[in-house]
Amino acid sequence: MTAIETENLHKKFLGVKAVDGVDLAVPEGAIYGFLGPNGAGKTTTIRMILGLLQPNKGKIRIFGEDLMRRRTKALKNVGVAFETPAHYEHLTGRENLDITRRLLGLDKSEIDRVLETVELTHVPNRLVRKYSLGMRHRLGLARALLGKPKLLVFDEPTNGLDPVGIREMREFITSLPERTGATVFVSSHHLAEMQQMASHVAVIHLGKIVFQGGMNDLRGLHASRLEIACVDEAAARAQLSGMGKRIERRGGKLAIELASNDGAEAEAAAVNRKLVEAGVDVHHLALAPWTLEELFLQVIGAPPRADDQADA
Repeated sequence: MTAIETENLHKKFLGVKAVDGVDLAVPEGAIYGFLGPNGAGKTTTIRMILGLLQPNKGKIRIFGEDLMRRRTKALKNVGVAFETPAHYEHLTGRENLDITRRLLGLDKSEIDRVLETVELTHVPNRLVRKYSLGMRHRLGLARALLGKPKLLVFDEPTNGLDPVGIREMREFITSLPERTGATVFVSSHHLAEMQQMASHVAVIHLGKIVFQGGMNDLRGLHASRLEIACVDEAAARAQLSGMGKRIERRGGKLAIELASNDGAEAEAAAVNRKLVEAGVDVHHLALAPWTLEELFLQVIGAPPRADDQADA
């Protein structure tokens, strides 16, 4: 079953298309990364999925329930944490959670459960205004976890956090499907973080989905590259060109894209053997998969970096 399914979703603001025919299929149990630059349509799409905005056209189903027809039932199993969590600063963490707990009609034991899950059991009675930013983010996650929702929606969960806080948040989110059984839908433009946590991704650009699939499917769009550093770069270029390789310069090294990911090691060995036999002293040779950032830029059609140079 899909946790979230949208069909031909459209939204306009003053005649401008913010979301243009978005079809999403979020597998149950996945950590699903929703990627796009600022202004791409991520937040508008999320607000429609949560029933906070009415689409101009299209359908939204959450665990098979039609959001427009059965809004309450569809959203019953959804927990949400936005980029900037809103808390009552003059209340403690526990008191903040208790307000939501009462609104949802949950048992008091839920508060202790979620505090333990987000590792805030040492500060539940501290006023929120005395919480660090990381603690505030985790309190927002705790509120989203109340009631054991089957779907968790996080919008830019690492924004504003320091490197330690980002790592902790990443590790926490990555553990959620196994610990809670929930599907996690994460909106972000932090590609390096998403590369380390998502099992599936969708890329939205100018309101349209330009890629959707498993993270391995995205990586499979391009074969790995082989990075080479040597003493005589001109001689290496001549040998590689003779092998029909397209050469780029990246980070002070030569780089060639291999024919496919299957047999990449054997192809790398053949390239190394060719260079050594030609008397080229190689001091660095390594397979270098495309980063999520590079794949993302290619998918949305962004130009290559200015320092990249390619030879036919």
